[in-house]
Amino acid sequence: MPSSQVVNSYVNEGFKDTAQKTDSYPQKEHIIKMRDGDTLQIEMSVDGAQTVAPLSPRITVTFHNVSKVINVPAKMIDPSSKERFIERKLLDQVSGQIQPGQLAALMGPSGCGKTTLLNTLAGRALNGVTGNVWFNNQSYERSMKRKLAYVLQQDSFFEQLTVKQQLTYTGLLRLPNHLSKKDKLTQVEQIIDQLRIRGCANTPITLISGGEKKRVNIGTELLTNPSVIFLDEPTSGLDSTSAVALIDVLRELAMQGKTIVTSIHQPSSQIFQSFDQFILLADGKTIFMGKPSDALPYFATLGHHSPPQYNPADYVMDLVNQDMKIREELKEAYLQNKINTNVKTISNQLQQQQQYQYSTVGRQYLLVEPSGDVADLTNPDNVNLIPAKHESKWPIGFLPQLLILTSRAFRLSGKAQFTRLSFIQAICISVITGLCWLRMNFAENTIPDRSSFIFFIMAFWPLETLFSGLLSFPSERGVIEKERASGSYRLSSYFLAKSLAEAPLKFILPTLYLIIAYWMANMNNNFGIFLAILGFQLLSILVAESLGLFLGATFKNLLHGITAATILIMSLMLVGGFYVRNLPHWLGVWGKWVSFFKYSYDACLQLQFNGRHHYKCVDGTYVPSCRNNPNGTFVSDEALQYFDIGLNVGLNFLVLFGMFVVFRFFAYLSLRFVNNNSGRT
Repeated sequence: MPSSQVVNSYVNEGFKDTAQKTDSYPQKEHIIKMRDGDTLQIEMSVDGAQTVAPLSPRITVTFHNVSKVINVPAKMIDPSSKERFIERKLLDQVSGQIQPGQLAALMGPSGCGKTTLLNTLAGRALNGVTGNVWFNNQSYERSMKRKLAYVLQQDSFFEQLTVKQQLTYTGLLRLPNHLSKKDKLTQVEQIIDQLRIRGCANTPITLISGGEKKRVNIGTELLTNPSVIFLDEPTSGLDSTSAVALIDVLRELAMQGKTIVTSIHQPSSQIFQSFDQFILLADGKTIFMGKPSDALPYFATLGHHSPPQYNPADYVMDLVNQDMKIREELKEAYLQNKINTNVKTISNQLQQQQQYQYSTVGRQYLLVEPSGDVADLTNPDNVNLIPAKHESKWPIGFLPQLLILTSRAFRLSGKAQFTRLSFIQAICISVITGLCWLRMNFAENTIPDRSSFIFFIMAFWPLETLFSGLLSFPSERGVIEKERASGSYRLSSYFLAKSLAEAPLKFILPTLYLIIAYWMANMNNNFGIFLAILGFQLLSILVAESLGLFLGATFKNLLHGITAATILIMSLMLVGGFYVRNLPHWLGVWGKWVSFFKYSYDACLQLQFNGRHHYKCVDGTYVPSCRNNPNGTFVSDEALQYFDIGLNVGLNFLVLFGMFVVFRFFAYLSLRFVNNNSGRT
């Protein structure tokens, strides 16, 4: 297990103050590195650090006849329907082409397909998708996703981290191996300055404004210098000033040669006019594709005139939100007006112009749709987005991923677990426990009290840990899925790092608790026995945490997971051998053996009454040899006859360890294979 000192030393350089950083990044020389046909431009700064050059290889995004169909349970739409599923079309033959250096906007009413189209172009949620998507002259392949940036609408972060820590961890994970750690940290500093977030660099993300948080979200994707950036409603929740500032940043990125596609909902007129291309959707179909300045003239040719001094974005949104008849007219008008790059198609359109129901004067205001022919596709910079077969799927290896993710998990868990309240809780409960069982005598009548003390210490912390483990994955899943979708790291690296980082931290408070309560209660005073009981308590905690992680990863609904955990843990406690000694035969023959409480309880009972200590007899209720000798003594081993002890200490340990491994393995399988996606991708 990597120690926290070793792990943290791997990334600590990223969190130092940047007093040594130069104000600008003057270039000493430019280096062009060729890698399997892919051109990667690197800049060398004055201090010798390499950074990714701001100018990106140019990539044109072309999509032709993109459609998406999903099956919706029929009862959700029509309760009286006898069909099992109803087919619903989210996208219907949408085509377009976005050039490098352009900032394109997808607009339309809620449910029109903006986010669906964005997800499709970015290679997310491709089930039910037909049509073609090209990046330059290469069809989309899953291996490309690491070279495309997708900024989700929801800003998902570990918000306890500072802005700089977030970007540093992302940079260390996502920037390629051939860049040194110094080069990666230099790239982080460059992004901080580029997005104008230097003022909040050392502020926890939870304390920064919405606009700053959105720029951090963009920054995590910009670290790899992607040529194509997709953004899902980046201005949502921002005030007008922050929204304009954010669009200005996107405009600067487009000027560096990046292709930027964003969905947006009713922008201001200033923002609307800053786009190079505007695609308006309704019911999954295109009803306008052209320059923003041409939108109002186009709709005017169809008889829809905007009032003077009216925000064009508001007007077109009002237009498509009107009754279904107008919306259908607009969809039909676009089909008759649209221009296709295919010469044969254009000829046919001109021949049939006389038959059109709607005026085709508006054709001059529309951009040409791609035909899907090879002639539409270009690759001016010879960019290869498909990795070579021998090129690793991941930017860095398994071990570096493990070290970086362990450092992050250790930092996050430490802040979450070691709060003032958690220490107060542990100390108070340990003192109360010690007071309830204070200085028990070594006598026959304390045997039930000693067993109840053991069961309590074997139940309280595992219960606490199980429910914290249950909440662990649901709270982190959004961040993990976002980072994994970008190709940042293996799921196994994350899972193992989380286990390595959190396990030692979960031991500290239970150990503190047992040190206080155990000696106050006057249990077996052999220090070796104390350490053994502590070991079983900590192993029980690991088993309970693994069970909680498994339930948290399995259930989509957190309330369902909590309910299942409550039922399961109460059942395991009841059959654990303390509350009910004589279970019904049909339940007792198997029920007690599935309870991890029984194994820790039985083992610790054997340890507690080990060592041949002498106890005073009382009335023989618990020890048969005392019935005829109430004033005598008995050896502690005789007390075990009162209990239903199954396996010996060693076998109990092996069973508990096996449960820990099995539950942890099933937690990993659930995290990998149980699909908990909901809402937007």
